[in-house]
Amino acid sequence: MRETFAKKIKCAIIHALTASAFSAIVCYCYAAFYFNLIVDFSEGASMWSLIGRLFVLSGLLTLPISICYQLVIHFFPKKNRLGEFLLGLIFSGLTIGLVFYVLKMKEPVFKKEDTLLFVDFYKGFLMPMLFFPLLSWFTFKPFFATKK
Repeated sequence: MRETFAKKIKCAIIHALTASAFSAIVCYCYAAFYFNLIVDFSEGASMWSLIGRLFVLSGLLTLPISICYQLVIHFFPKKNRLGEFLLGLIFSGLTIGLVFYVLKMKEPVFKKEDTLLFVDFYKGFLMPMLFFPLLSWFTFKPFFATKK
């Protein structure tokens, strides 16, 4: 029993780290594409700063959710679907909460003339990245779901 529980916690940690790393990579690709094609917002947040923050944020979101997910599977094997639904609902709610946080934060001050024209799009640039941890967690969940 204890060995199985330890295996589930290890699985949850690996799941969270994998989802965090994947979401950071997707964030890098998204930011690089956006910076090169549309506008360079690196004055407001450099690409590496965004990736680092997203990796930490993703880890802070995915680790507790992954551990809770493994606990639900371990202690309530007959109610997996309800547990998965509730954890997905909580994770989605946290993500939506972050969207409102971004909407309420102050606008950054840009100095470049080209960037000043697109200052209204900065929050719109940030918001899709808030969903990367959630999507990454759900993407990798089937690989780390252990049965009792």
